[in-house]
Amino acid sequence: MKVNFVLSAALLVLGLTGLSSCEDEVSNVATAETVKDITGSWKVVQLTRNGEDLSERLDLSGFRIEFNSDGTYTLADQLPFIADAPGTYKLSDPQYPFALVLTPEGVQEDVVARFQFPVVQGKRQLSLSFSLGCESNTYQFNFERENQN
Repeated sequence: MKVNFVLSAALLVLGLTGLSSCEDEVSNVATAETVKDITGSWKVVQLTRNGEDLSERLDLSGFRIEFNSDGTYTLADQLPFIADAPGTYKLSDPQYPFALVLTPEGVQEDVVARFQFPVVQGKRQLSLSFSLGCESNTYQFNFERENQN
């Protein structure tokens, strides 16, 4: 009986020591996410509405959005988009953004798009999803940075 108790106590001590060493190891792992940098000129590579690809139906070649380092943006050409005038922008959170907030000049309310920043086929993309008036229609614009290597 004493041997079982001593053995059980020794295993318990070793187990607790092992758990605490795992905690130390996990806490030393760097988990900081980099700040998302969207500055530059972005061109549309795909446009969908409710999952249907509209890229072949519309001329997307001229539409650009330029995000400047001073927090302003400009638009080139016109497409159905959540903003139709230049203005200011910000990400909902610099490291873990879930939304892009645009404030067009002359507009009282911000316009918000769902934000994703994936790498697709080795190229960084900027994906913005939003509705234009009719909540049952969701548009998704997939952009690539121009002159991206």
